[in-house]
Amino acid sequence: MFREEPVCLVPVPVQLPVREEELLTPARETQHLRTLMAAAVRVCACFLLVGLVIESNGKTPDVQITCLFSENCILPCSFKPTGGEEVQWFRQDAVVYSHPQSSDQPSEQLEGRTSMSTQQLALGNASLLLQRCGPQDRGRYRCRVVKGKEENQSFVIMKVEAHIHSVNIDITRLSGFEEVKCSTQDVYPAPRVTWSTEPPTPSDKLRPLTRIMANKQGLYTVESKLKRLKGLSNFTYICTINSSYSARTWRTSLKETVVNDVILTLKTYSFLEWAEINSAEGKDLTIPCKAPWLMQNFTLTWTFKLTTANKTTVICTYDSETQLMSNQWKGRARVDARTMQTGDASLQLLNPQSVEHTGTYTCIITGLQRRHEGQMVVNVTSPARESERMEVKMESSTLWWVPAVVIGLLAITAAFIVGILKLTDDCSRSNNAREARDSHQVRVTLKDSEAVSEGSHLTADPTNEQEVKDVH
Repeated sequence: MFREEPVCLVPVPVQLPVREEELLTPARETQHLRTLMAAAVRVCACFLLVGLVIESNGKTPDVQITCLFSENCILPCSFKPTGGEEVQWFRQDAVVYSHPQSSDQPSEQLEGRTSMSTQQLALGNASLLLQRCGPQDRGRYRCRVVKGKEENQSFVIMKVEAHIHSVNIDITRLSGFEEVKCSTQDVYPAPRVTWSTEPPTPSDKLRPLTRIMANKQGLYTVESKLKRLKGLSNFTYICTINSSYSARTWRTSLKETVVNDVILTLKTYSFLEWAEINSAEGKDLTIPCKAPWLMQNFTLTWTFKLTTANKTTVICTYDSETQLMSNQWKGRARVDARTMQTGDASLQLLNPQSVEHTGTYTCIITGLQRRHEGQMVVNVTSPARESERMEVKMESSTLWWVPAVVIGLLAITAAFIVGILKLTDDCSRSNNAREARDSHQVRVTLKDSEAVSEGSHLTADPTNEQEVKDVH
């Protein structure tokens, strides 16, 4: 006899054969989501970068100028005048000058030292004149021109420099032993000092000590000391000081020679500067050359090296003792003999041409224990070449970036869509796998005397194995 047992359906977890690649464990799913989130962040960053590129395209870059200490300086700013514009100058968001005058007053540091020409303003020139510049005036300035709802801004980065006017080299005995001291003063910013010797000495034996001190005006005094090496003859100490901003180098040397147990010293001073000048074809140009000393007896030599050639030619020479000048470029260049007595040996180019006069000009002034050398790279451009250069520059700046930005945006958008679709597909497959794993039911037989309680062990009725297989 078979007794019919009560039957009920109870959900029991059954492990089904799910492929490992289709089943995302919580750890793998978390890692996968983190990877996709990182990709999404990179995509957003790319969008932001492209937006910044598009936003900055066409804007005027910052203008950098260097002003000389205690001298007046002009901060450039221009616009298209239509009448009725309001102009404001800022330094670190603080009002420096405004036209028309407003209630915002400039700081005490700049009060009474800023001005603007109303006549030039009507022509679209809103440049600011800053008088008696000092280190405290350096920084980033902003020019803001407003008319109605239209607003234009430009920025100027201003540096201040106090040139090196002289370098001294001496032997001192203040520290109990002999030292070679190299010094300069009233300089800004602080220059770099290096030592060398002739014949050469290992750097670990020199070990100079350099002190930099600032005064109330913010200018620096630099002293560098080196222990004097004993028992050496025909030995030269060389102190080189380089300016931080401009291409200026001072080279001062002290040579010791022993003659009949007597030490003779000879000092020499050398100054080197480098500059670049741009000028238009056919416009007279003055190439500066001025020695930092007043010399009684000296010689001057101007040379020229064409950019496209490796040959140096002499332009002119001058001897102050004989007052004789030899000019190889008559009708093309000249030097004013009257200004040379004050150390100004500037060269004036007459009607320069782009092909013939573009190159490197070198000015050398040599006197007793002193030598000044200046190198100027001169670029003379013709109107036709300048126009072609500007056209090429405009075409390259306005054409190439348009397709590049469009292609970049399309690629970024496609990558973003693929990432989202992959994330959605993976989440869907993960949910389906869980449902297939957790939602199967089996038929289980329970006796009357048994009760289902938490933690009870349930076994399938052998007579119902076929049903269980059918459920699978």
